[in-house]
Amino acid sequence: MKRKTIKKKVKSISKLKKEVWTIFSKWIRNRDDYTCYTCHKKDQNRGLYMHAGHFVSRSHNSTLFDEMNVHAQCYYCNIRARGNIGLYAERLIKDYGQEAFNELLKRGRTIKSFQPSELEELKIKYSHS
Repeated sequence: MKRKTIKKKVKSISKLKKEVWTIFSKWIRNRDDYTCYTCHKKDQNRGLYMHAGHFVSRSHNSTLFDEMNVHAQCYYCNIRARGNIGLYAERLIKDYGQEAFNELLKRGRTIKSFQPSELEELKIKYSHS
């Protein structure tokens, strides 16, 4: 009699990143009390119209899930004003200091590849925070 081996389906990195992003973006909007980081507009619908906006583009893995790099932003600031980057930079420097801001920019220029285990850890971290 042959035994059937059950293979656990391994999720792709891109699928895991999407899953982490869903959890992380909710965590960010909640952390920031559904208030836009750049214009201070409060979303009365508890996140319905609020985004999790990046200062350094989300195309950079090194800062994709960086808590300093991602803050709640209203639709206007994140999409229409393309991140409202000038105000975003001013606010980051005010809140974190020039040195930390410079380090964020440096992190944004580094190459990062995620491992599945790393993404699974991030899912757990932001699910339980």
